[in-house]
This record gives sequence, structure tokens and C-alpha cells, in this order.
Amino acid sequence: MGRNSTFSKEVKIKACESYKEGSMGFETIAKNIGCSYSTLHKWYAKYTVHGPIVFDISNRNKSYSREFKISMVKAYLAGELSLGDLCAQHNIENSIVRVWINKYNNGIELNSYNPKGDVYTMKLTRKTTFEERLEIVKWVVENNLDYKNGADKFAIPYSVIYQWTQKYLSNGSESLKYKKRGRKAKDETDESSLSEVEILRLKLEREKTLRKRREFEIKVLKKKEEFEKKNLYRK
Repeated sequence: MGRNSTFSKEVKIKACESYKEGSMGFETIAKNIGCSYSTLHKWYAKYTVHGPIVFDISNRNKSYSREFKISMVKAYLAGELSLGDLCAQHNIENSIVRVWINKYNNGIELNSYNPKGDVYTMKLTRKTTFEERLEIVKWVVENNLDYKNGADKFAIPYSVIYQWTQKYLSNGSESLKYKKRGRKAKDETDESSLSEVEILRLKLEREKTLRKRREFEIKVLKKKEEFEKKNLYRK
């Protein structure tokens, strides 16, 4: 199935025509219809190249060959066009081409398109550090749990980012560390070998981590409430 849009074809065409006529600027139009400046800019870029037909809803996802993907990436890297203009010319979402670029730059082979979608079907083929996983998860949380764009941005499978984020929200940053298999060292499980000062320091560190996690969870809940309110007003 194709992806449904929050805005109808008619709304998009009217917005583009309003800007084309010069009656209003991007910021005013975007504010009036409740979309972002960047979203409206992408609509208009595609509209000027393809006309109203560009907003027709497709009942299936498009297919892209390996050769086409590579040509798009090379055109972008060569500076022939900006990412926005390149995507507008071929009527492709910016996020899709970003995935191709990230894969290409990380030495990941660009295969022919799978209709289920790249970020949902691609596998994690490279190792990630704890710092990188933490950075990715924090970006997702700061952007209203936007797993899809997080997967696009960092070229990490959707399912992997989702799992990392859920672990983080449930158990804090320590859950993002890869644990070695086998029997745990004694100093990791048994506090009897520690001095009173060391035990106290360990407890304080745990309490500090727990407090930070709770503060962050409150921040996340506030962001979710704001996001839900915005969506409610747009309906």
C-alpha cells in the first residue's frame, strides 16, 4: 500500500499556487495550513517540475534499480544539484535518497529496491559504539520518537532504532551497552568485596543515573504531549 498523506492533493495544489501567484510567502502559507516550512518547500519544488500530478497518491511503492540509486548518489556528491532539487526532479522523498547516500558512504551495497521499504528491511551491517547508539536514541527522543526519520538519518534499521529507544526509556543509557557473554566478573555482581566507601560511591552513582533518567523521561512525556496537541489541532 502507498503512504497516506496528512494533507489532500487539493490543499497542496492550492498552497503551491498561492506561493506561485505571490500572494503569500512560504512561512505564511505553511502556518495557515499547519505544515512545516521545509515540507511546503519540497511540495513546491516537485510541483514546479511535475505539476499537479505529482500529488496523486500511488497505491504501491516505486521500484528503483541499483544503477539508478548509484547515479543519484553520484549526482549529489558531485554537486550537480542540491538534494532537494535532485529529489524534486525525480519525484523521490529526500529521506529515501539520504539512506542511499549514507549506505554508499559507509560502503554498504545498494541493492534493487524492496517494496517493503529500505529502512524497514535493511540489516545492521556495521558495528556501532555505545556513544553512537546513545546519540541516535537521544535524537529520536528529542524529535518526538520519530523512528522513521531516525532510521533515514543514521542509516540504521527501523527495528534496531526502535529497540534501542525502548531499552533506553525503560532502563536508561546502561542498557545500550553491549554485554559480554559468559559468566560475569565478581566485581560486577558481588559488592561484598568492596569497601564501605566504594559501596557508597556505587550507590550514589546509581541514584544519580536513575535521577537523570527520570528527569529525561519527564522531558519526553512533555514533548509527547506537545506533539499530540499539535496533531489534534491539525485534524
